[in-house]
Amino acid sequence: MYISSHRISNLVIKKEHNESDLIEAIADGDEKAFKTLYTLYFKKLHKFLLKVTHNNEDAASDILQESFLRVWLNRDRLKEIDNFQAWIYKVVSTEALTLIRKELHIKTKADRLQSNIENENSTFCIQQSVEFTEIKSIINVAVQGLAQQRQTIYLLSREEGLSPDQIAKKLNISINTVYNTLTTALKLIRQELVNAGYSEYLSILIILGIF
Repeated sequence: MYISSHRISNLVIKKEHNESDLIEAIADGDEKAFKTLYTLYFKKLHKFLLKVTHNNEDAASDILQESFLRVWLNRDRLKEIDNFQAWIYKVVSTEALTLIRKELHIKTKADRLQSNIENENSTFCIQQSVEFTEIKSIINVAVQGLAQQRQTIYLLSREEGLSPDQIAKKLNISINTVYNTLTTALKLIRQELVNAGYSEYLSILIILGIF
């Protein structure tokens, strides 16, 4: 079920297409409906993956293809999904993490071999650097998968260094909304770290220490 990205511009989505109808048709094996749904989500998912992979076009395309292959292979279960958009973003995020961990695993082996040859003491530093990169990547994927308001508030807090009060004034929302949103965002990010194999305690330390 490979769909080349250069064909996307040739696919026209009619306004009368209802997403739930498309999903129902896909569940029944309709390939045309599958291609239409792919086109419907291609642009925003591709943009999301470019952010996650730091503009690695090949990686983004591979992840997207693998994700929609999973959609097609599990099409008989699509009718059980209440929120397809949330589900497909979760699928894409999982595929992205799998690719990132695979690439980091390969890089770790290569770096470890080189460090053993040059200087045994450098191995620890390299491993630490690779692990830090992995953690950053996991958190980046988690942040990109947040709802828009959560992502905005999180980035204003962590990247721009704004206080909850400043964020509330900037976005014209209550400070309680800011606190609640940040709490939820951090819980979701922490859960992604736990899912990736980090302990609950270590995940909390990572968030507090790095972000």
